[in-house]
Amino acid sequence: MVGDGASLYTIEGLAAGLLMIATAAIVLQSISVYTPGDTHIDDMLLEQLGADALAVLDLPVEPDGRTQLEVLLHNGDDGSAFHEAFYPLLRMRSFAPDDPVQYAASISFRDGDEGVVVVPYTSAASHTGAAPYTGRDPAIRVSRWVHLQAWHGLPPPIPNRDQMALLEVILWRG
Repeated sequence: MVGDGASLYTIEGLAAGLLMIATAAIVLQSISVYTPGDTHIDDMLLEQLGADALAVLDLPVEPDGRTQLEVLLHNGDDGSAFHEAFYPLLRMRSFAPDDPVQYAASISFRDGDEGVVVVPYTSAASHTGAAPYTGRDPAIRVSRWVHLQAWHGLPPPIPNRDQMALLEVILWRG
């Protein structure tokens, strides 16, 4: 007759086996393999980063006040003040201090008979020393509508009148 010791060893062996199988299943399910087909994840992160940076600039400085984007555009900024405000927001991450995010911004507005006119606002070459976007690198576009009042200081061809303008920023890693 088999004693109680053998039964305990059998139960202990089965429990240890189940524990090892469960551990292996958890470890294998938690490992994620990054393949070249998953590059859309980087694009989504870059898009969220750019959208968040523009959203921060589009918050009113004081209650019922103007946003920082409106202030920059109304002061006739040539893109340098926009870079001083926007670029640090892109770089404000603790996990990737050397992330080579570059951007180029443009302002689009409707001009009567001519339809939509796009005016370059800033380029990456003027601020980061990099070549402008060529269209070959994967890039994303984030945008924000800004209300321009008749007394804004932007140079022509942007007419001095009340209007809504679309500030578009193309972001890419390069």
